Amino acid sequence: MLIRDLLNSKSDILLTVLPDTDMRESAELMIDQSISALVVLSKEGALAGILTERDIARYFASDQGDRKVPVSEAMTSELITCTPDHEVSEIAKIMSDSHIRHLPVVVDHGVIGVVSIRDIVRYHLADLESQNRTLRELVSALD
Repeated sequence: MLIRDLLNSKSDILLTVLPDTDMRESAELMIDQSISALVVLSKEGALAGILTERDIARYFASDQGDRKVPVSEAMTSELITCTPDHEVSEIAKIMSDSHIRHLPVVVDHGVIGVVSIRDIVRYHLADLESQNRTLRELVSALD
């Protein structure tokens, strides 16, 4: 299965923030939308980074969290990205090896979505359930 297939099963809404967006405001958006990462785009629309729950926790745990601060101070800017043509299993390995939970999906330098480790797990669970069902049907047909 390709990343494009996985994206097709998700919402088309991509929530983004600017690097100068207040981090608390971004955290509230994440809570309100029940998401754990936001794509950070420059004013020109280029991928600037990603802000995750981990980024926010690390920042506020560093004793700097008592002032108003822009997302750019906590976001991850050195990103690993993927394309819709990557295999889901390849991306799962990259995410596991890199200890990351979110990967922006890019096409022609534009972000079209984000794949999370949760998306990967859901895909693998559905695949296992399908295989299990097929095997049960085969065994049933042998009886």
